Amino acid sequence: MKPYPLSFPPLNAMIEDIDELGAGVDESQLELFGKFAGILLDRSTRTNLIGPRERGRLWRRHFLESIQYGFLLDKGKTVVDIGSGNGFPGVVLAIMGFRMILLEPRRKRHLFLDCVVSELGLENCTTIPLRIEDFNPEDGVKQFVARAVAPPALLLAKIGMVAGRGSKLVYRQSEISENEEFESYMELNCPPLDRGGFLVQYRV
Repeated sequence: MKPYPLSFPPLNAMIEDIDELGAGVDESQLELFGKFAGILLDRSTRTNLIGPRERGRLWRRHFLESIQYGFLLDKGKTVVDIGSGNGFPGVVLAIMGFRMILLEPRRKRHLFLDCVVSELGLENCTTIPLRIEDFNPEDGVKQFVARAVAPPALLLAKIGMVAGRGSKLVYRQSEISENEEFESYMELNCPPLDRGGFLVQYRV
């Protein structure tokens, strides 16, 4: 398997994008990104993991967006990716060094995530085949991320039930309102991403 799939830009262009974001991703991590993308594209020929339209924007939409989640997270604490699906943002964050728990109840996608974690050697990443409402986190697990799983209000209610007060959720949304109550937010950089939007940090 080639380290970088054809749907990725050249290495120098990826490095320029990373520098523009100020994310501090090194070349060894970029290589793992490429391997992850290769596994994803290969498995998508047999399982519906990513649609044809998404393949050409895999880097700019899915990888770069996932990288930016790291700016609103504490790298010293475990992060739970709710409904991890095809691994965004959870696998990308694990490659960047975050301790990750990937929650994915759907059998085929959970098996796919297991395969990715094993093949990439991500010892800081665990996959669990559960929904958030059935999850029983260890004490101190208070950071959660999600990407197009359910409305943030619903996720926050479920997070509060399993992890308690003080838990945080980082969630991507296309816009924010002055009436919303949130801890912090950041606007997604477009370019180099191919779409705008916001990452919003909520607290339970």
